[in-house]
Parts: sequence; structure tokens; C-alpha cells
Amino acid sequence: MAVLREGEDSNTEGGVEGQPEDEGSKKTKESSRCAKCCSRLEAQPWMPSWQRVSRYLSVFVAALSLWGVAVSVASPSAAPGGQMFTLMLLCGTAHLAGRIVELAALPPLFGMMLAGVVLKNTGLANFEANYQYVAAVLRKASIAIIMTSAGLELDPASLRRLSVMVLRLAVIPAMVEGIALMVAAYFLLDLPWLWGALLGAVMGAISPAVVIPCLYSLQRRGFSVDNGISTLIIAAASLDDVVGVSLFGVLISIIFSSGDLTWRILQGPIGLLIGVVFGTSWGLLSWFIPHRDDPHVTPLRTLMLVGGGLLAVMGSEAVGYDAAGTLGCILSSFVACHGWRQQGWDNGSNPVAAHFGLIWDVFEPMLFAFIGAELDFQELDSHSVGLGIAVMCIALAFRMVASVGVAYGGSFTMKEKLFIAFAWFPKATVQAALGPVALDVARLLDPPQPEQLLRAHTVLVVAVMGIVLTAPVGAAIISLAGPRLLARHAVPARHHDVTSTRL
Repeated sequence: MAVLREGEDSNTEGGVEGQPEDEGSKKTKESSRCAKCCSRLEAQPWMPSWQRVSRYLSVFVAALSLWGVAVSVASPSAAPGGQMFTLMLLCGTAHLAGRIVELAALPPLFGMMLAGVVLKNTGLANFEANYQYVAAVLRKASIAIIMTSAGLELDPASLRRLSVMVLRLAVIPAMVEGIALMVAAYFLLDLPWLWGALLGAVMGAISPAVVIPCLYSLQRRGFSVDNGISTLIIAAASLDDVVGVSLFGVLISIIFSSGDLTWRILQGPIGLLIGVVFGTSWGLLSWFIPHRDDPHVTPLRTLMLVGGGLLAVMGSEAVGYDAAGTLGCILSSFVACHGWRQQGWDNGSNPVAAHFGLIWDVFEPMLFAFIGAELDFQELDSHSVGLGIAVMCIALAFRMVASVGVAYGGSFTMKEKLFIAFAWFPKATVQAALGPVALDVARLLDPPQPEQLLRAHTVLVVAVMGIVLTAPVGAAIISLAGPRLLARHAVPARHHDVTSTRL
């Protein structure tokens, strides 16, 4: 067999010198060249792999098929111009906008929220009462999914080590921000002290739906893996929301004097207790059933946690204890996951987390599109917007200083303390849920009270601006500052990473 030398005729490549190649050799060589060409194309950062492209195509085809079914079953509503079609258009546009924004190295939620804002303020996402209810239910379901998913990512060892820090970080920065908001609102927005405290309760809570996905992304790349920062922030964010929602319920009851005041004040602590009892009980139930040797154990465990999370959020609201919902979600998945670890599922091999990653890919565009669709710029006036932004910035400055001060009690570096402060101010879900509540209650007063309506509208304006400014900016800061402020550690092999399944 001759050896091919430099400068030799290329027609003899792959065959015996001086003899033409047979047909099989030519096909093999052409296939090899095509494979090398495709590999070079897929290696380009701007060229997605065929696996990723085919995933997008499968989602697109599945969405078209579902729309076809909707048209077949509910033709007027699902046809273009109908309410169901508008709902599907909002979610589909949000998903596409999120993927486009992701190409620019920005958090997808920014594009999703922007899509909701644009469609709402161009008149393409106006819903009637029935579909406003559907949108509200889907938004709550999205919150249940992300909070349940958060419980799966909590590390018991880090949580045990940082338990005091979690409590301090959940209470002190929110308290400082709330007091700063109350004082600034009194002098700049002419709100009475009690209304300022209500505004502080609305704005004091951060948004786990913004913070947690960004932390997942950083954790997948090895940042904040070993020192427990992700566990600290996720746990504190969940407790922070529970405290904020409970305080809001108490204050709005005092302001509008509805029902027995003593009983309304007690509802907050009772809600916390209900959340702890339900979450622990459901987690223990999911720990033991289905049996770990069941061939369908992964999908059944996923269904158990999804059902428990939805029941916690929807059921707590139905019985009047909203504070129990989010706490029940995160506790149920945390307790269940702790038991599964003892049965052999370590942090790197939890397939339920991968399933929740796929479920979150479906619900994430819904959540942020609906939040964006809550922002109607026609209801805003420049004077209130300007003063509202000033009040919010003052309060955020105090919150960040307080967050750094609280972190001084732990074994974190100065860069890590700064990251905790940056990660501790995005607003979205709680503000979207609680912002309009005071206005809804004020509109039902008989006889109407113009002063209460004006104050409630001011609370809504500040909540709206908080979402618009802090959610995308906060997510971008977390994603961009994380690699610069956090140390990078070796990531254990994870066969079922939560964030690796993003559509």
C-alpha cells in the first residue's frame, strides 16, 4: 500500500497508488467531509446545534398542534382576535422574546416581561374578566412551580450552617427598606404613615422568580457552589416573601377596617404555621410514596410535588391564608428531596429536578408575560412616576447597605457580600400580586372615598415602577456580576441539571 506524500495527486487519496477509487470509498470520504463541515459550523458560537434547532422546531410544531385543537374545540375564542388566541399569542411571543434576549447574554425574563408590556400597551393583550381570571391562575401556578423547584436546590448542610444568617437576611434588609419607604413616602408622596408602611410591605419583598433562575445559571457554571450563597439567598428570599405577604395582609386590614382586627392580625402567624405543617406533611408523604423501587418513580414523584405545590398556593388563597402557599411549596420539596438523598439520590443525580426544569421552561414565559401585561402606561402620570422612582431608589440604597451589613456575620469575602446585596433587590411577583390589591379594595368602598383611591393608586404606581426598573436590571446585575464577584469551583457531574433542559 502506497503512502500518500505531499504534492501527490489527490485522485489517489484513500486508494492504491495509480488506481481509481471505488464507489464506496468516495461515499465514505464525502460523508466524512460533510460531518467535519457540520462540526465546524456547530462549533461557531453563532450557530446553534441541530439538536437545539430540532428542539425549537418540536416545540413550535407542538404549539401549532395545540392551537389546532383549541380552534377545533373553541373556534371563536381560539381564532385570531379571540381571547384564547390572545392568551396563546402573549405566551408564545414571550417565549420567543426570551430566547432572542438570551442571545444577547441578557436574562430571558427581561424579554418575556418586555413582550408582555409591549402587547399590553399596544392593545394586543387586553383580556376580558374570564380570561383575566385564567391569567391570574396561570401566574399563581408559575409561582408554585418555581418555589417548589427552589426547594429541590436547597442544600441541608449549608442551610443548617447558615440558618441564623437566613433569618437575618430575610428580615433585616426588608425591615430597613420598609422603614425607608415609609419615611420617604410620607415626605415625597404625601402618604400617611400607615399607607407608607403598606407600601413598604409591598416593596420590601424581593422576587424569587427573578433571583432563583439567575442563581441556577450561576450555580450550573460552578459559581457559589461550595460556600452556600445560593442556598442562603433562595431560603431567605422565600421567607422574605412570606413575611412581606403576611405584613401586607395585616396592614390592609387595619387601613380598611374590614372584619375583626385582632383576628386579622393573627392571620399572619397562623398562615406561617399552616405553611410549615402542610409543607412538612406533604414532603414526608412524597418521601415514602411512590416506593423508591417503582419503575415509574421519577414521574410519580414529580407529579406529587407539582400537585402539592399547586394545592399549597391555590388552597391557601381559597381559605384566606395566602402566606402559607409559598412556604408550603418550598418546604414540601425540600423535605421530600432530603428523604430522597437518604435513599440514594444525591445532588448530582436527581431526575425530578430535571423534570421541574422542563416544566419551568413552559411556565416561565407565562409568569413574566402576565407580569408585563399588568403594566398599563396610560394609568401612570409623570409626577407620580418621578417621585415614586425617587422613593424607591432611596429605599433600595438603604436595603443594599443593610444587606452588606447583615452578611458581615458570615464567613463571606467582601466580593461575596456585595453580590448578596446586588441579588437582594429585584422586584416582580409579589409586587405584581399585591400592587393592585389596595386599589381593588378602595374601589369597592361604599360610599367611595377619593383620598383612599388616590393613595391606593400611588401604591400601584410605585409597585409598577419597581417591577419595570428592578426586575430586568436586577437580573442582569446578578448574571453579569456573579462571575466577577464569586469564586468558581469544580462542578460535580450532574446528569439531570435543572437549567440544562431549557427549551
